[in-house]
Amino acid sequence: MLGKRQLLLAGAAGLLAAPAIRPVAAQDGSTWSQIRARGALRIGVTAAEPWFYKDPATEVWRGAAVAYGEKLAETLGVRMVPVETTWGNSVAAIQANQIDIMFVLDPTEQRRQAIDFPDSPFLYYALGAMTRGDTRATEWAELDRPGLRIGLVLGTTIDRFASEKLTRSTIERFASNDETVAAFAARRIDVVLQFHPALIAQRARLRMGTITLPRPVNAVPTSAGIRREPDTQWKDWLSARFREYYENGTTQSLFETYLRSRNIDPATTPGITREAWGL
Repeated sequence: MLGKRQLLLAGAAGLLAAPAIRPVAAQDGSTWSQIRARGALRIGVTAAEPWFYKDPATEVWRGAAVAYGEKLAETLGVRMVPVETTWGNSVAAIQANQIDIMFVLDPTEQRRQAIDFPDSPFLYYALGAMTRGDTRATEWAELDRPGLRIGLVLGTTIDRFASEKLTRSTIERFASNDETVAAFAARRIDVVLQFHPALIAQRARLRMGTITLPRPVNAVPTSAGIRREPDTQWKDWLSARFREYYENGTTQSLFETYLRSRNIDPATTPGITREAWGL
C-alpha cells in the first residue's frame, strides 16, 4: 500500500478494469470533466482490510476506503465503480487513466514523480503493537525487555525500528504479516508489530489480542493517488473534501462503521485521527 509500509497490505495480482466503464485516453479531458461526463467515479480496490474487502459471498467490495469513495461519488452526484488493481500496479493504472483515485497511497517522492496527491492528508496511522494477557505496551520502553518475543516482517521499516529501539527483546522475523500473526496465535511470540489498521483487521480474524499505540506515537499521514494534469479542479476539490471530512469526523465515522460491520468495537481500537491520540 504504502511505499515503505507495503507490509500493511497484500494486493491481488492483475489489473482488471470494470467492464461497464470505457477507459478514456488522458488527452480526452481532465479527470474532473471525465467523471462528470461518464457519471461515474472509478476507485482502485485491492485485497487490503480494513480499506478494501471483497465479500466472498456476494462478490461486492466493501471497506472503509470503499465507503469513502461512495461518499465522494454521492457528493458529486455520480455512481462509484470499483476497479480491481494491486498496490504495485496502482500508479500505472492512474497514469493510464484506468482509475480516477487510489486511496491509502503514501505520497512518497518516487510516486510524486509519476502522479499527484491532494494537498490535505486522507488520514493517519501509526506503528502499533498487538499483545495478549498482561503484557503492557503503553510505552515502547515496556516492550524492550529480555524474554519478550516480538514478531514482525523481515526487512521492513518496522524491522529497522525494532532493531534500533528494542535491543533487549527477542525479535522473531517472518516473511509476511500472515505468518507473523499465525505465530502469535500459536503463542510462539508475545507481541506483533504492524501499522495499526492492519492489526485491527488481523485481530478481527483472530478474535484475540489487544492493540495499542505505544508512546512516543509516530503519526504517519497517508493520502490518495490521482492523475497529474494541468487542470487542478479534481485535485482542489479532493483537497477540500479530505480536509472537511477529516475535520468534521466523517472519515473516522466511515472507519468505525466498517469496524462494526466486522464485529469490532471501535472503542477497543485506535482510530485514524492523530488528535485522538493526544498528539
